[in-house]
Amino acid sequence: MGDNVTIRGRAGEGNTFLTTAQVLQGLIKLLGAGKAVEAADIYSRCQEDLGYLLVNKVGKDPALLRGLANMFFRARAYDKAALCCENLGEFAKAASLYEQDDDYQSAAEMYAKVENFEKAAEMFERNQNFSQAAELYLKVKNYARAAVCFEQAVDYFVAGKLYHELGKYRKSMELLQKVQAGQENFQTATILVSDILARNGYVDLAIKKILSVIKSRPVDAETVELYYHLAGMHAMKGNLEVARNVYQQITVFDIAYKDVEDKIKEIAEGRAPAPIAGPAPAAVADEDLSVDVEVEPMPGGGEAPIVSVMEGFDFLQKIPLFADMPLNEMKAFYNICEERTFQAGERIIEQGQTGMALYVLREGKVGVVRVEGAQAVEVAVLKAGDHVGEMSLVDEVPTSARVVAKEKVVTFEISRDRFLRFLQANDKFAVRVYRVFVRTLAQRLRETTAKLAK
Repeated sequence: MGDNVTIRGRAGEGNTFLTTAQVLQGLIKLLGAGKAVEAADIYSRCQEDLGYLLVNKVGKDPALLRGLANMFFRARAYDKAALCCENLGEFAKAASLYEQDDDYQSAAEMYAKVENFEKAAEMFERNQNFSQAAELYLKVKNYARAAVCFEQAVDYFVAGKLYHELGKYRKSMELLQKVQAGQENFQTATILVSDILARNGYVDLAIKKILSVIKSRPVDAETVELYYHLAGMHAMKGNLEVARNVYQQITVFDIAYKDVEDKIKEIAEGRAPAPIAGPAPAAVADEDLSVDVEVEPMPGGGEAPIVSVMEGFDFLQKIPLFADMPLNEMKAFYNICEERTFQAGERIIEQGQTGMALYVLREGKVGVVRVEGAQAVEVAVLKAGDHVGEMSLVDEVPTSARVVAKEKVVTFEISRDRFLRFLQANDKFAVRVYRVFVRTLAQRLRETTAKLAK
């Protein structure tokens, strides 16, 4: 360090031992002279970590703090650089540096300070503070991520309700059925489950579901909403006389309850009441729900939960990409997939643009096309069971080819964002999938090399 400190230890030279005071003094002198690069070189070669001593030594001097932050960053001591930025009040920079150091809790706190609540929620989620993450996702109206985090926080009712509002009925039913009798939102959960069943044409099951909770209890403050939905289900089924009787029982309890009087009039006039409107899905289309199991009494009371069948799960499970995945991971992965359909001639992936998703082909064929100027050459044809776009999940480099549907194509789409979040929570799955990606890329490279050799 200038005339004061010499650090050896390179190219087999012997080490020089210095006092802590000498090193601190020398580093601060270099920083004062604007020599952050030299300071970073020396700091990084010190066996002992003097970072916090340096932060305390420079105190609140803005110029030295900035120099120190620069030195720490160059030495890749991101946590110390973040601390300097935090002390300078530069919370956005501190947040980014804490994230780079994998200190997600501190990063979340810094992002929250600058009101970047989306990133703060992401950091809380990565730190497994799911309740805090969920609340922030709600704040920024990212309901899909909020639902995932509420589920991780074991708040099955809120998670199930959000999935219901998003139109993810299969997942909603799974979670809402975990709400236990006696819990605060049990009856509302029951109503939502019955709504899901009715939406998918299982009105008889919806009626049985509500009856299993009402049992022989009369209409009162706790059961009135259940009776109201029960009447609506009977009306939907065409059991108008039964519906009228149930509505009349409600009027005995509360003659002004909702629109019960109007519904009784409609039935008396021979008009079936309009179906009960459930929460509108938030920009997500209804998904099909296949139900295998009726509501049957269980030994000791209660009822058997209703089981939904995951459409297309068997196909996804059989393809080589997921061949080594355990069932529980496979089910979790299935829930991040979206089914997407492309018509003949439609571009699935465009060459030269940043890839956003992996597509697993379920039906149909696609052409992989290389575009050079005005010329487009088809280099491969992929069919059901193949996948494209996997490199978009690994990096953000522009895609190397165009992928076009040769006919109607049905795919499972896994977005980059969902995939990366899933990997963060499933390390073993990440290893398996990346291993398959490497195999796939190696095979494609061998095929390309073989073609070029001809």
